[in-house]
Amino acid sequence: RLRLQYAVRRLLKVVCSNIKGLVLFLDDLQWSDTASLEMITRITLDREIPSILVVGAYRQDEVSDSHPLTLQLREGAQLGISTTTIDIGNLDPIHVKSLVADVLSMEDHEDAVSTLAATVQKKTDGNVFYVLLFLRSLAEEELLQYNFGTMRWHWDDEAVKAKLVTQNVATVLVDLLRSSVSESSQNALKVAACLGTSFSPSVVALALGEQDDVSSLSDTGSLDSSYVDELEEAGLLERESDEVLRFAHDQIQLSSLDLIPENHRISFKSKLGGILMKKIHPDCLDDHLFEVVSLRNASIDSVPDNERVSMTKMNLRAGIKAAENGSFDMAEVYFKAGRELLGDAGWKDEPDMTIQLYSEGANASLFCGSLDTMGRLIDEVLAKDIPIEAKLRCYEIKIRALTAASDWAPIIDIGMDVRRQLGQSVMRNKPVPLWKIMKEY
Repeated sequence: RLRLQYAVRRLLKVVCSNIKGLVLFLDDLQWSDTASLEMITRITLDREIPSILVVGAYRQDEVSDSHPLTLQLREGAQLGISTTTIDIGNLDPIHVKSLVADVLSMEDHEDAVSTLAATVQKKTDGNVFYVLLFLRSLAEEELLQYNFGTMRWHWDDEAVKAKLVTQNVATVLVDLLRSSVSESSQNALKVAACLGTSFSPSVVALALGEQDDVSSLSDTGSLDSSYVDELEEAGLLERESDEVLRFAHDQIQLSSLDLIPENHRISFKSKLGGILMKKIHPDCLDDHLFEVVSLRNASIDSVPDNERVSMTKMNLRAGIKAAENGSFDMAEVYFKAGRELLGDAGWKDEPDMTIQLYSEGANASLFCGSLDTMGRLIDEVLAKDIPIEAKLRCYEIKIRALTAASDWAPIIDIGMDVRRQLGQSVMRNKPVPLWKIMKEY
């Protein structure tokens, strides 16, 4: 992680030294991990990077006080990083009116769209995405029609009001998906929404039963599935590459999730994770490890007893991979899920795996700053009647935490205690006379 930070900072130093200024824009910071945010902080603190402006965008309602972004912003303020916060709200009625007039090519006749714009403003609260969505839905339902004789758009204000008064802004897109997209494509959207903003059509086809196995993502015919063409044509999906699709807007993904009844959503995700875990070829599973394990973890209580050990192994594998990538907040979640799956019986039935879940979980908690959780996990391991060799990892993590806090005395005591348990000689802590100290120095 440190090498990557160093390489990125060196690159920016070179780039910024040859241009008048560089603006680095980072979108959707509400989804960022701790490692990425730490890199941003290091870039802004580096005084040798001249003429750089870092601009970040995030959804305020998705960033809580305990979110990594909030914590990183607080840390940055303490370190002297100057930040300016700009709250970007929805459009006001005047700008909604201008937007509607611009979309309908009636900039010179804005007064003619006043009633329509007021209705749209009332139902969308000025959200740009929903404003455009409303206008599109009106056109598709022929409430908004283009007259080639007058070369202008025409509509009935009362009919529009009657249509919109029965719809809630949060359900408009869901209703549009249900009315304009085939049932098979809706099922594909449900699966894809659970996989994330970007996804492989091969995995979607696998979950829907169109394939029996995925041994190579590039060796599948699911890219030609009819749902892909339909959803791309409708502007709901975009092709990121030959083998990866993404939602054209994150609101489309959220509305696709809303196609799943809320009381069945958790069980749907868990069942989907179980299907993919069984069907995805082992050689390809690592590429989709986080998505599959996270889906299956949606309902840990529903995991059968005969699958709990294998599911725990998957969480351990995902946690280690996340930690290796520097995503310790994700790793902490996977290690915790693994401990919950095994429960207290894990110390007896799967001692090696349980010790690793606790020790690596403590390490992830240390990097996330959750020192109380780290201490609790370490204390539980050290209290067990297990060989000292199995406890060494926890002792190592504890020493690193004390070193970071510059608390040196307990480190010496821990070292002495470990040597004693290993049967090695321990220096006696004898008092030294004052005259000997003076002679020595």
